[in-house]
Amino acid sequence: MFRLHDVSYAYGGSRTAQAALSHISLDVPQGEFRWLLGPSGAGKSSLLSILALEAQASAGMVEILGVPVMQARRGALARLRRRIGAVYQDFRLLPDLNVFDNVALPLRLQHRAEAEISHEVHAIMKWVGLETRLDALPPQLSGGEQQRVAIARAVIYRPALLVADEPTNALDDRQAARLLAMFHRLAELGTTIVVATHNDSIVRKYPAPAIELAHGHLVRDYR
Repeated sequence: MFRLHDVSYAYGGSRTAQAALSHISLDVPQGEFRWLLGPSGAGKSSLLSILALEAQASAGMVEILGVPVMQARRGALARLRRRIGAVYQDFRLLPDLNVFDNVALPLRLQHRAEAEISHEVHAIMKWVGLETRLDALPPQLSGGEQQRVAIARAVIYRPALLVADEPTNALDDRQAARLLAMFHRLAELGTTIVVATHNDSIVRKYPAPAIELAHGHLVRDYR
């Protein structure tokens, strides 16, 4: 599903560049769930950004869904992005679109029929418990509600690769359990999922193979 070989990444300008990842090599097959572990500043968000095509590695090889990212043309990257779902800590909901239209956006970009879009949006919003908030704008929602909307938007089109940065932070225990059950079900259906967290208790409660980073280096790759 994705392969990284000797990948390094630095952010900032040439004079202020700081190494976020150094010589990372990973190989994760289709349909696998992986925790991404490490303390703040370990490089978790940088790795997720590379997998989500939000950032480009400074060196090394990145291959996602069979596409060599650093050599791919713009059109190939655009098509690849449509197969990747991402959940960010800052949610990245469009503030001028209501909940329905935020969640429907990935399906509209795929030119799905409006009747199908309506059915899918209502179904997933019922699952996340926000079926009565479809007309609300993101600023009218609590942090936990915004996080559930962002998760619904990321999974509604069943992406081939899903990356999530601390997706349970604003959720209560029941909601977190339902989310992780959904993620594992998606993995069973073939989606590769990488979830970054620093919550040791949730990792112990829902054990799975893990990638561990520290100071931008791969510490361990538990399989």
